[in-house]
Amino acid sequence: MKKLGIVVSSTRPARIGPKVAAWVDSVVPAGEWEVELLDLSQIALPFLDEVDMPANGNYALPHTKEWAEQVSGLDALVVVTPQYNKSFPASIKNAIDFLYAEWHAKPIALVGYGWSGAAQATQALAEVLTHVKADVVDQINLVFNADLTPEGELTVGEDNADRLRLALSAMAQKQSQQQPAA
Repeated sequence: MKKLGIVVSSTRPARIGPKVAAWVDSVVPAGEWEVELLDLSQIALPFLDEVDMPANGNYALPHTKEWAEQVSGLDALVVVTPQYNKSFPASIKNAIDFLYAEWHAKPIALVGYGWSGAAQATQALAEVLTHVKADVVDQINLVFNADLTPEGELTVGEDNADRLRLALSAMAQKQSQQQPAA
């Protein structure tokens, strides 16, 4: 079974990212993906502290090795991100910056949320992920008072759920194409 990681990028104490991640999980087709939640508030990554550049792949610190192993073990990712000050949180940028090869060709869908639907955050995040050679398949943007409340009560319409299903299907297809023939 394919492995899907759902990354909660917000680390604020009063965040709604876990609720949005739960919605993502509820949309994932049963039996197609084994889902793993990666909550950056629970993953001990200090600000990038590796001596060598991540592009060299010489990870020396235990937290980097563990993060690399987690990301490498996934077939695809959905990154859930709020929009903070017209961009994404520093926590997800830091998590990306720790690694390099692990992102290469990794299918990723972005689910943003905010007052404007987090379009600026997901676009900026897509640019960063594309730079590290990830394969960003879609950006789904949830708008406060249309798709969810600022407190995290979700009222997401079927249009966004369908879009997420299409992204998951595209990621599964890409992942299958990357697997060597038996």
